[in-house]
Formats: sequence, structure tokens, C-alpha cells
Amino acid sequence: MDSDQAVLADDTPNEHEFEELFESTSIGNVDLRNRLMMTGHTTNYASGTEITDKLIDYYVERAKGGIGLIVMAYLANHPSSMSGSAICGWDGETMAPQLRELTDAVHDEGAKIICQNLHYGRQITSLQSEQPVLSASDIPGPVNGEMPHELTSDEISEIVDAYARTSEVIQQGGFDGVEIHSGYGGYFLSQFISPYSNDRDDEYGGSLENRLRVVRETLDATRERVGDDFVVGLQINAKDFAPGGMDVDEYTEVARRLAATGQVDYLVVKAGTYLRQDYIIPDMQHEQELYAPLANQIAETVQSDYPDVTVATVGRVTDPRDADRLLAEGSVDLVSMTRGHIADPAIANKAKEGRLDELIECMGCNQGCIERIYDGAECRCVLNPATGFEDELGMGTLSHTDDPKSVLVVGGGPGGMKAAEAAARMGHRVTLYERDDELGGQVRSAKEISNREEFEKPIMWLETALEREDVTVETGTEVTAELVEEQDPHAVVVATGSSPPDFPRGYRSFGTRRADVTGWDDARILHSPDVLGEGDGAASDPGDRVVVVDDGEHHWKGIGTAKTLAEDGCDVHFVMPGAEPASDLTGPTKSKLHADLFSLDNPVDLHTFATVSEIEWPDVLLEEQGQSVRIDGVDSVVLAGFHRANDDLWRALDDRRVEIIGDAAAPRTIMEAIHEGERAVREMLN
Repeated sequence: MDSDQAVLADDTPNEHEFEELFESTSIGNVDLRNRLMMTGHTTNYASGTEITDKLIDYYVERAKGGIGLIVMAYLANHPSSMSGSAICGWDGETMAPQLRELTDAVHDEGAKIICQNLHYGRQITSLQSEQPVLSASDIPGPVNGEMPHELTSDEISEIVDAYARTSEVIQQGGFDGVEIHSGYGGYFLSQFISPYSNDRDDEYGGSLENRLRVVRETLDATRERVGDDFVVGLQINAKDFAPGGMDVDEYTEVARRLAATGQVDYLVVKAGTYLRQDYIIPDMQHEQELYAPLANQIAETVQSDYPDVTVATVGRVTDPRDADRLLAEGSVDLVSMTRGHIADPAIANKAKEGRLDELIECMGCNQGCIERIYDGAECRCVLNPATGFEDELGMGTLSHTDDPKSVLVVGGGPGGMKAAEAAARMGHRVTLYERDDELGGQVRSAKEISNREEFEKPIMWLETALEREDVTVETGTEVTAELVEEQDPHAVVVATGSSPPDFPRGYRSFGTRRADVTGWDDARILHSPDVLGEGDGAASDPGDRVVVVDDGEHHWKGIGTAKTLAEDGCDVHFVMPGAEPASDLTGPTKSKLHADLFSLDNPVDLHTFATVSEIEWPDVLLEEQGQSVRIDGVDSVVLAGFHRANDDLWRALDDRRVEIIGDAAAPRTIMEAIHEGERAVREMLN
């Protein structure tokens, strides 16, 4: 097995009879081997005028995995739509040969691939293009907040022609079709369709007929360039989730009118605008399959009159059995598992071959993919170290030894579990030691945070993988240097994790030490894992009135703990040195978190630009925005910030056969732990 092996997070056995998912289908004249697709998404593996080997490897890996249809994101069709992640789409002489290399490679593996054709409209910043941002109306976008230039009719015609010209480049690049991006999400065409962003009073505004005019012109111009046989698709919204926006009934009429043009071969039904980014890329805070009912409503209407128009649904479909059920029970023709294929490129093959216990199921954390993309970094996956490194860690890259060696892994968190699993897949004899009575490490408490329950998935996946690979697991055992010396393994992986300090570690950045906060030793100090508990493990009672301290980590731990305690009925004061709760989280994640946080029946009292300055127990004094603030009658202070590495064992093992990974090296996230676990054993044992 390769680095993409894992288990679906449920107890259903491998046996499953798929009714619809593996039935062949077609879009226009393009035949698909199954009904599973991957929608367009930014990877940051290529930009400008260069198609990199990394981008090709990424899509080829998914094609090898058995998917039916890949949609690639995206070619920018006009200089005003260039961003750091955009690929130039109007220079056919430069781009077509490179694109042809990519499409040929994907086709060789049996999948079909379509390319998106993009103009952002106002959903961009002018920092890259150094041109005015363009839109239907002079209404600033909700994210970048930049006032756009309201396009004239002549300027609209220029963008329409840009769509057509780039569609021709996509055709020359060997793609099976073009997807016009986009009638959803508040991008260029969507900005005309919805009155949320269009208050024009000319032929492109007012009535729905007028607001759809630019879309029809774009489709007509595209068809004139690519012909009637080339597949043309379009993403559309099902609901704006924005004041003054449109709902599913209105968008159903949009879909019907677009289908009636005869120019559209398929529709991908999505939802949302960037006013609520969490609906654009919903994470585990949202329910699974959240857009399937909307897509079914649109599909029923469209296909009653236009049965040749294919309709696809998206939105947190993470299990191929659920995808099959959606196809069997509804009206949609294709199901997208986009982040699912970032996590596991071989969903189709594993499901079809009855290897469901080897699936990696996306948990919707958005940490490796969307969070990194928003920061301008390359796409990764928390659960799959091979994402973005297909040439190094992908299918077929893991060597199997003919000379098994003994490997000792210390620490049963996700990093240690992944290291043990990978070493065993290589054919080595592996023993995993864990100090606690069960595996999982800090993830056991992380999954107890409100709306973060799906963090249980990687632990269930890895536990099943360890059992499948016959790893010896010893829990309740504290490993010492003497034990390691006694066993004398060929290789040791130290994955001993991290622990919370007895004083906010981040306060050191402000020059504050424990001795500077008088009365600290008199307080009842707890830590986030104490009050969250660990599944069946009992949690410490924090009392009725709680101060939760984020010392600058600015991630899920602090505000997630505070929100969970507030939902449990505690009177919670959240103390943070910055201005925004969980400021380091990405936009789609914060959007939902903040919406829920500020609508709690029992609100969290936020203290911004604040640190604990003194304790007169049971009162806690804060230095807050230059003022002294007293919180009286506190039952406990809960620390939910930076941890310290548990690296004592590693420092005692002075041996080149020892690798330290994850939080034991430096406290970070589950992604670094899992990735370093895979890489460590490959480097030590290859």
C-alpha cells in the first residue's frame, strides 16, 4: 500500500453494492467512466505562464485513482483578473503546448479533464494586476474591500471576448471542455446575476433577463470560438446567503433559462458569496451534503425540460457510499468530492475494489488546503502527506523491504501513529508505545470542541491502519532511554508531543514572566484538555465563572474552548492579546465560527488587547487596552495557548537513528505531525 492508504471513519464493512456511482455517463459528447468528479480549486502549484510538473503530477495522481472527471482551476482570461495563483489564459502560443502535456497525461490514465475560464470581477485585489478592480456596479466586495470600476457596455464586451478567446486556448490545450467561471460565489458573472451586487439601470441591470444578458453573451461568444461539440459548463449559485441576494427558487429559474439557451452542457450547483465565506468552502462546522437538496431542486426543474443538461452537486460529500446514495435518491448526475480527492486521490479505485477500509475520509478542517491557499502557500492535506508531493510520496513511491528491521515509535498521537503505519507498510517490525491508556494524543481533546467532532476521523483511520499492518501497540507505558537501549531497535521515532505550560508561554513575547504576575500561584489553573475531556475521559469541572486565556496562539484552541464552555452554561471571559478571536484561522473558517460565537444564547465576554496582569484570587486583573479591568469571583483560569515540546527523551537519545517529529520537535498542528511521521520513516529506512 502507498501513502494514500487509510480508513473511512465509520464501522461499515468493506462490502457495499454501489448502484449509481460507477455507472458510465456522458456530458455532451464526452464519456465519463463514472459519476465522480473533482471541481476546480486553487492549488498554487502553477501561476503565470508556466505549467509545472507539480501541477501535472497532482492531477495525474487523481486520474490514476480512478476519478471520472477533473475540473482544473483556472485560466484567468484578462490582465485585470491576474492574481498570484492565476494562470494566464489568453496567450495560446505559450500556454497551449504546456496545457496539452497536462491533459495528455491525465487522459493516459483514463480520466477526463475540463478547465475553468475565470474573471474574478471585484473578488480580487489590484495588488497583482495593478489595474482597477472591475465589477457590474461600484459596490466594494466583502473581503478585499476595494472599490471597483463599474464597467461600461464596451468594457463588458471586452471581457466577454476575453472569455471566448480563453475558451479557445483551453480547447487548443487538449481539455475536454471549458467551465465558465462563474455564476456563483460573487465572481464576475455572478456579480451581474444577483441584485446583491448589481444595481445597474441599463440593459445589464434591473430585470433577471437583463442581469443574465452578460452570461448569455459569454456563452454565445464562447460557442462561436469553440463550436457546438466542445463541452461548455457553468457554475451557478443555489442561494446567495446575502442581504438582497437570491434564493433557490430564483436560481432555479436562472438555471432553467440558461439550459434553454442550448449552449450549456452541464451545471455545477454551489452556494454562497464571500459575505459569508464559510458557505463558499464549508468546513466541518457545517453539516455534510449541505447543498444536495438545493442541487436536486434545480436538477428536477432543468431536466424536466432539458434532460441533456448534466447537473452536479457539491458540498461536504466525504464518503463514496453517500455519493452513491445521492445519485440513487436524487436528480443529480454527478457528485463532486473535491476535498475528498485532495485527501485521497484513489477514492474511486478503493471503493470499486472493495477496499473501503483503506479510504482517507476528508474531515473538512480546511487547514492544509484552504488555509494555506489563503496565505499564498501551496495546497496540502492534513491527512495525506503526498498531496503536493506526488512525485516523492504518491502512488508507487513506497519501497517494500526484503530486510525487515525493528522500529520503535514513542508516542501514540497522530504523528507517532502515522510513523508506525508507514514503517509497517514498508515491511518493518514496528512497536508503538504510548504513555496514556489510549491512542490519539491531543486530538482526543481537540475533537471535544464544539463543531470539531470530525477530528475523530484521523484517529479512527490510523487505529484501523495499525491493526491492518500488524503494528504492536503498547499503551500505558512510559518509555525511558534505558528501555530504548535495552530493546536496541534499528530506528527510533520520538513523537512524544507537547504539554501545556503552567504559565502562558506566549506572554514571554511581551516580556512577561510568571514572577511578574503576582498571585498566580494562588489561582486555580486548568488547561484546555482538562476541561474539554477526552471522549469517554472525565473532564475537570471549571466551575461557573471561567477566564480562558489565549496567549497569542490565535487558533482554534482558545476560542474553541471558550465557546464550548459557554455552550455548556459557563460564564466565560476570553482574554486575548489581539483584536480578533482566532485571527490566524482562514476566512471561511472564521466566518462560521464568528457567526456562531456572536449569536450564542450565553455570550462569551471578549477582552481584546488584554493579558492577565495580576491575580487577587478569586479575582483576576487584566491589562486591557491600557486600562486595568477586574473580573471578580472566578472559579478557574483555563490556559488555551502555546504548548512546550516534550523532548526530554529525544535529548537523552544521542543517536543518528533517532528522529523527532511533530510537537516533540516544536508544537504546531496535526498536519505537521502526520507529515513528519511519514517522511521520518521513509528517510530513516529507505
